[in-house]
Amino acid sequence: MTVGDLLRYYRVNQNKTLKEFAGSIIDRSYYSKVEKNIHQISINNLIDLLNYNQINTTEFIGKLDPNYENYQSKLQTQRKLMEEAYYQVDKDKLQEIKMLVSESDFSEKDKEMQTLIASGFIELLSPDNPNQKLRDKIKKQVFEIPNFNSTKFMLYCNSMRFYSLSDNKTIVKRLIEQYKNYESKIVQKSLISIVINILIFSIEENDFKNMDYYISFVNNIPTNPDIFFYKNIMGFFTSFIQYKNKKDKSALKYCNLIIENISIAGMPKYAKELSEFKKKYQ
Repeated sequence: MTVGDLLRYYRVNQNKTLKEFAGSIIDRSYYSKVEKNIHQISINNLIDLLNYNQINTTEFIGKLDPNYENYQSKLQTQRKLMEEAYYQVDKDKLQEIKMLVSESDFSEKDKEMQTLIASGFIELLSPDNPNQKLRDKIKKQVFEIPNFNSTKFMLYCNSMRFYSLSDNKTIVKRLIEQYKNYESKIVQKSLISIVINILIFSIEENDFKNMDYYISFVNNIPTNPDIFFYKNIMGFFTSFIQYKNKKDKSALKYCNLIIENISIAGMPKYAKELSEFKKKYQ
């Protein structure tokens, strides 16, 4: 993949026109020929262009390496295993993944990040014994990453419980406005995950102000196999809020149906977590 090919990939993924993507950094006509590999772009203009469009420079350069995609695939696969272990409420599996990370051929930086993400999941499963030092480290790391890539999304999602509901609402609304037009499945899944957390915290604090904004955003995302599970969980908490707000007992029946389906699908521990949550806040 050439620099021009990769720039076009990011521009299309961000749903931007040539003019919107190039801004005032490069003439639109000249930039068009960069994408077509007719003209070259200076390193200074390239960095300015990447920063302007909030594209991680290291990630961009890495994608020009033919081994990059395979490396990233390994990282994402491992993170998917972490998510699955979390939703299975399996701390032992998460500890096992941390061990695999330490023995992997990932860079030291990626090992540190993978370990931090796994530790964040374990921390979420240990509410009665909080590790404040770890929580502070995760919160600090979230805002040291310059742009919200998949790593930052996951770290923030893991650390949302360490912020106030008001702060989370502000951050999530900003993220939705910035990324709502992205068609990336990873971005969509990440946004739905953090909205689910907003709904959970709102139920816990019995504060349902402006919930329609977050619910409508997720409802407008087309359902596909990659996010089917997350849309189901979103449906559970949306229905539960409907019950809390309007005392609509039919909404509880829908919650029970989702719990049953999740259990049948092979996630009985997570189904039990939802059932206990419903019972606690009903």
